Amino acid sequence: MSEPIVRAVNLTKRYGDFTAVDGISFEVRKGEIFGFLGPNGAGKTTTVRMLSSLTTITEGEAYVNGYDVRKEKVKVKKSIGVVQDVSNLYDELTVEENLRFLARLYEAPMENVSKLIKDFNLPAKKKFGKLSSGFKKRASIVAALIHDPPVIFMDEPTIALDVRSAKMVREMVRVLNVSGRTVFLTTHNMVEAETLPHRIAIINHGRIVALGGRNEVRRLVGSEVRVRLKVEPLKSAIIHALEEYSPIFDEDSLLLKVEDVDTFMDELEELKRELGFRVLHISTELPSIEEVFLELTEEENGEKGCACGGCPL
Repeated sequence: MSEPIVRAVNLTKRYGDFTAVDGISFEVRKGEIFGFLGPNGAGKTTTVRMLSSLTTITEGEAYVNGYDVRKEKVKVKKSIGVVQDVSNLYDELTVEENLRFLARLYEAPMENVSKLIKDFNLPAKKKFGKLSSGFKKRASIVAALIHDPPVIFMDEPTIALDVRSAKMVREMVRVLNVSGRTVFLTTHNMVEAETLPHRIAIINHGRIVALGGRNEVRRLVGSEVRVRLKVEPLKSAIIHALEEYSPIFDEDSLLLKVEDVDTFMDELEELKRELGFRVLHISTELPSIEEVFLELTEEENGEKGCACGGCPL
């Protein structure tokens, strides 16, 4: 198992009477992509700001690349790159001028500028303010790499991007990780959560409610197995007969929550005889990260949808 390169111990942030982050503890292993998921206001950005020494820690401890965040802020900042949702690059400067300015600021080799511009295919002579949103994000990520840090914090890197630009950013994340960097990625984008991280933490109301690999996190939502069922013809009577399994529609299939698969199969055979339908497909699968996320972070609002999940029948 890789050594931890980021470690939080009872990390807490309060703003007056409001607790934004409430005593969280976790470790990020060297060389992994660590996904930090949560709804808006859950504490994701506040956690990143504490770990990157951009805001003070109220209580607890944090270590990045072996440095104490509270006591060694300068060393922490030199060993990390931070990509925030709003870029701090200058609109009136070209991409190359922005990167050269940062290289001088970090006392990084100037050859890093030309290498990164080439590696990530940036328009060096174009002013940052004239770039598309996708290229602005690309340039912002490259700016965080100018001093070759081992740890990159990315706070919602694809927010407000179009599909093509978001895909490009995800590819950059993979490239950075393959090159040996540790990536701490905050997001509530389920495409990213499902495909990028090696491990995931889910934070809600300032507390971590799940932590582990994707399959480990999926198993936290209960003992049920998800069954995907496709039948022909699909009748409302079938939906109502399966109400106890909380059926929902997913494209042309039904997704059911089943605790005892053998018992379910016996009941399904009986239903086939009674209602006269054919089973075209049946399989079991773990819930998606999105489903886990929703179940672990949903608010108690007293509302409940129909048993079939909004079926058209």
